[in-house]
Amino acid sequence: MVKKSLCWILVAGLVIGSMSVFAINQDYSLTQKMLKPVLEQSCKSELNDSKIWQSAAFFMSAERQTGLQKQICACVSDHALNNISAKDLALASVSESAKNSLIKQAVLNSVKGCAQEALN
Repeated sequence: MVKKSLCWILVAGLVIGSMSVFAINQDYSLTQKMLKPVLEQSCKSELNDSKIWQSAAFFMSAERQTGLQKQICACVSDHALNNISAKDLALASVSESAKNSLIKQAVLNSVKGCAQEALN
């Protein structure tokens, strides 16, 4: 009876271990989905603090500003984590300071390209 239980525990461990290897991509996309709203909010903050954005927004209607901001920040949230390693994403999921640092860097790396794309 003990051998049979031990055998089932080993089988369950092997199955769970092999599933975790295949689930890495799912965890990666799940973390991206969880960070998407945070990235969008961080993008909005970065844009609002940017002197360039403030200068450009001065000459736009409120509707145009809101539309461009939504377009830029949607682009940022979609692309900001593309060049982030799974290791960094995993660390960000357990450490608040690592998450904040990762988000700030990801937004800064992608906001310029997304702004240029939106304004063209």
